[in-house]
Amino acid sequence: MGTYIKYTDENNFEIPKEQLHKLSEFNCLTYDSTTNELKKIERFLKNYRTQQIEQSGGEVYLSPEEESSEIINNHIDIGSFGKPWTFYYNKEQNNQGDTQWEYIFYRNRNLLGKGILVFDDRNRKLAGCSIDLITGFKTEKFKNFYGDPSVFDYEFQNEAIPNIEFKYKQDDSIEEVYFRDDDYSLRDFLNNDEIITKFLWKENQYYHSFDPMLC
Repeated sequence: MGTYIKYTDENNFEIPKEQLHKLSEFNCLTYDSTTNELKKIERFLKNYRTQQIEQSGGEVYLSPEEESSEIINNHIDIGSFGKPWTFYYNKEQNNQGDTQWEYIFYRNRNLLGKGILVFDDRNRKLAGCSIDLITGFKTEKFKNFYGDPSVFDYEFQNEAIPNIEFKYKQDDSIEEVYFRDDDYSLRDFLNNDEIITKFLWKENQYYHSFDPMLC
């Protein structure tokens, strides 16, 4: 499998390799040169005691034909700063370019979490949840709304930060809504004229319930 590499800063903006020495943290992204699919993200941080750049872990995106246990064992000892590694598998996609992954999370060789995440075609998180390692129940359910940049003012001018975040109960109904650092009940959210003129509730049924995550 042929690959190629890109580098991004801490805000995920692409940067040339020649500028890496100026940064205290950066990411190395490996892509499949045939499909252009992202295969791995390796994260690097500066050790302020030694002033050396050290790998801190990363993320691996597994294809169906790859042996997950072998790849996990080959990565979970790599890095410093706790060696956090996330492994994504069971990829699904829709016609809009959104992608759903299941994932497992390791730190210091220990399995600490698992869950499901949905990304849009810009690799922004659309929806997600954790899965309890003992009960298998879905917890910490959320969906993110980013919106049209000509309508919404993005925080720090960063379109990767959602404008509205929805939190859901165990029965998949809305528990709370977050907008501009304020939290609302669904009733208060819908009664806010500033919000509803920008976010048309009836036209955004995806957010009415946690299920489905991937339409």
